[in-house]
Amino acid sequence: MKTEFRFPRATVALMTIILAAVIMTIEKAKAISASVPHTSQTVGPIQPERFTTVSTFLVVLVGACAAGAIGWAILFALHRSGSQRLSEINPQRAGN
Repeated sequence: MKTEFRFPRATVALMTIILAAVIMTIEKAKAISASVPHTSQTVGPIQPERFTTVSTFLVVLVGACAAGAIGWAILFALHRSGSQRLSEINPQRAGN
């Protein structure tokens, strides 16, 4: 079995930064959309955005952790993850 990763380890950090940028962009677009009146052609001043990025990011993080925990529980209950076989490994025989 190979212990190599398919992607570099920095991929997780970069994807997290990209996710945060997308969430901040969506929040800024919501602020601009709320500033534009829907009946008039003139554009009023852009209202400052409410800083909900952190709460949105925390909701996404908690949801991802919950999904991971549910997936792990299912694999553990079905005994398909392979972690149950770690106690049966004999390191002295592995090299032979």
